[in-house]
Amino acid sequence: MEVAGWVGFALTQVFYLPQIIKIFRHHDVSGLALPSWFILAVALLSSLIYSVSIHNNVFIAGNAAGLMQSIFMISLILRFGKKEVTEAKIS
Repeated sequence: MEVAGWVGFALTQVFYLPQIIKIFRHHDVSGLALPSWFILAVALLSSLIYSVSIHNNVFIAGNAAGLMQSIFMISLILRFGKKEVTEAKIS
């Protein structure tokens, strides 16, 4: 059954890639809600803490990687979201 956990971990990590690629290509984060990504990051951090406490390697890896990718998405939203605000002020 642990194999199923690792497959889920891998697929979850692949989930982020299309969105990240799209953001880098278009520098557009207008459809993303920053609060949602903060909530996801806090949820993953909480799950990571629990996973460490029960010594579950699959969930430790999955939650740690998901947390890092969520933080990366937050940084992209903050970086490219400022561009939209600046352009709106100029118009």
